[in-house]
Amino acid sequence: MNKSLHSRQVITTVLLIFLSFHLTVGQQTVGKETLAIDYFQNGNYEKALPIFAKLAQSYPDNAMYNYYYGVSLIKNNIFETAAKEALLNSVVDKTPSNANFYLANYFHALGQWEEAKDFYIRYAKAGSKQEKKSLRLEYFIGLCDQKTNPFKPKRATDSALFGDTMLQPPPKIDENIFPVPDALKKSWFNFQVNELLAYHSIDDFKSEASKILFTKAWICTGKNDSVLALTDSLRIEHDRIARVDTRLGMVQQIVDCEQKSYQLMKDREKYLEQSRVKESSFWEKEGKKAAISYNSAIQERENKLNENKKIAEKANAPIPENEVFTDSVQREGAKSEVPALTKPGTNLPIENLIFKVQIGSFKNGVLTTAFKQSYAKISKLRKVDKYTDPKKYVIYTVGNFTQYADASKMKDQLIREGMKGSFVVAYHNKTKIPVTEALKMSGGK
Repeated sequence: MNKSLHSRQVITTVLLIFLSFHLTVGQQTVGKETLAIDYFQNGNYEKALPIFAKLAQSYPDNAMYNYYYGVSLIKNNIFETAAKEALLNSVVDKTPSNANFYLANYFHALGQWEEAKDFYIRYAKAGSKQEKKSLRLEYFIGLCDQKTNPFKPKRATDSALFGDTMLQPPPKIDENIFPVPDALKKSWFNFQVNELLAYHSIDDFKSEASKILFTKAWICTGKNDSVLALTDSLRIEHDRIARVDTRLGMVQQIVDCEQKSYQLMKDREKYLEQSRVKESSFWEKEGKKAAISYNSAIQERENKLNENKKIAEKANAPIPENEVFTDSVQREGAKSEVPALTKPGTNLPIENLIFKVQIGSFKNGVLTTAFKQSYAKISKLRKVDKYTDPKKYVIYTVGNFTQYADASKMKDQLIREGMKGSFVVAYHNKTKIPVTEALKMSGGK
């Protein structure tokens, strides 16, 4: 009995020590934050900077820490990549609208006039009249138009001021802590990093932090697909059931699913943007030539994969009924070309038959607002092709499939992602043909 009491006393003591330690650490963090905010609000950005640098480094997902850190760097005339990365990370989470103003300052100081003007205009649309006046927005826009740089950038010698992936080795992904799903390792996607680079494989990423963020976005997409499928089934069941009380209960479930879907998509957009910011920062350090060279390597690999795929498809294609081979050795004088495979009863080569999913068609390329919004989301993870037809309609399509069933699955997926008017189209030798004709050619597959 005494032993039991003694054990409980020891456990209680350990717990009290543990809680006391964590409360002390928490109070220290809060204390530092309060002090730094006081410095910031009083315009003492020099003293605020090292504190927010540590906070942003310790809590990289905290939008406000990123905001204070980025602004403090700008106010100290330090226009390192860390300032841009911190401010972009804060903008993703809709921190104070003037984050766009300080992003404009960043580009302005580097003489990147178009980018600076873009962020000044973004802030002009969201900032209050009083705040815009106090920040002298019109003055800075005027200087930007004149290509005049009022800033005097200086370099920081203290590496502790930087918490971005540029100035410290990125952590390696621990597969035991955050495994990259096997399905993602095999997935093809279209992720536009910057104006020079587009990634198609998870292995293309150079920043490990960026790879993790993209993986989180991909997982959000998969979860959202499941939520949408559940929502659709609930709606069908709701329409089928007659009991009012049961229907009301299902309505609440549908609303819950819609809210969960909204949050997943919001998280997805946040992770994608943060991933893009960190990967872009890596390539800013490496330089434009290195980015162009890497993009060429990606394209070369893609071309090789496509060639291998075509060879494999030809190798596995069935021998057509109207072709008979008498031996495996080519006769002297015979043509070296392999005859095009044809479907019985037709003279059209099925190897040139492609199914796509059309998501939009616009006269003279004038897009609707709804399509622009959906396209902005879809194009981040999927390769969207476009071309102009003879009637000057700009056609947007996704995918290149040899099987109708695969195209149909993609169509259903795109509809769930917001492209409500998606439908399957067929092309033979790059010419659009009726899907019914294409199905006959492919034997209904």
